Amino acid sequence: MKRFYLLFAICLITAGIAAASTARQGGSFELVLSSAEGVAAGQVRFLQKNISFFPAGPAQKAIVGIPCELKPGNYPLILHLTKQDGSTEERRGSVKVARTKFPTVSFWLKPAKKKLLARDIIGEEWALIERVLVREDPAQHWVGKFIRPTSGEVSMVFGTQEYINRKKRGQHRGFDIAVPIGTRVKAANNGKVVFAQKLTAFGGTIVVDHGQGVHTLYFHLSKFLAPVGQTISKGDIIALSGNSGISSGPHLHWGMSVHNLRVDPNQWTKYAF
Repeated sequence: MKRFYLLFAICLITAGIAAASTARQGGSFELVLSSAEGVAAGQVRFLQKNISFFPAGPAQKAIVGIPCELKPGNYPLILHLTKQDGSTEERRGSVKVARTKFPTVSFWLKPAKKKLLARDIIGEEWALIERVLVREDPAQHWVGKFIRPTSGEVSMVFGTQEYINRKKRGQHRGFDIAVPIGTRVKAANNGKVVFAQKLTAFGGTIVVDHGQGVHTLYFHLSKFLAPVGQTISKGDIIALSGNSGISSGPHLHWGMSVHNLRVDPNQWTKYAF
């Protein structure tokens, strides 16, 4: 995945938005203000969502996620700039979204687990998690590529179309690794624990804030080893895996949130945003 570069001169925008690569369903892409002299703030609007640029060394960048259910095609992208003198500039471009081949899986939940799929339970618990996902620390805490939180067989990839007890559900919003209960779970990158709670549907849940609107989520845990507020480094042990919540067997559900949109975390292990 290449960066999308936005090139600017000091007083005049000499180039618009140049898409250097095609984005994919469920993926993330990066926009870079390669020369931000004279620019006080930048914001990009994509899919009816406003995303801020954050400092990245001498430049500024914004990371944008693509919903896994978004239809392939070209989508408008609008860049808004506020200069240090208070004037504003706008440039328009487009992003081509390509299809991702998502697999399909069917599995069975026992009655006690299946009843946890109730919308009111999931909705109430997700609202608790979402409170921390919408908070955006302007500092980037992660460094380089992310790592998988544990080793084991991949039991379900991001975007998989799920059929539970022969009924079609939504697309899977995480990356599942089948491991025995009690397996050590590592932090995928540097950050701070901002949520650690035992939930009914999601089971033992930890959320780590990596800054600039990027969070990782860890579900179905059996034990927490890093409390809320603790600063952690890539590879630190933060929890033990389990089989709590809506789970058909012991595993870790690992999720990635970019500006409160779930994207494929495995991409982040291959590319350093």
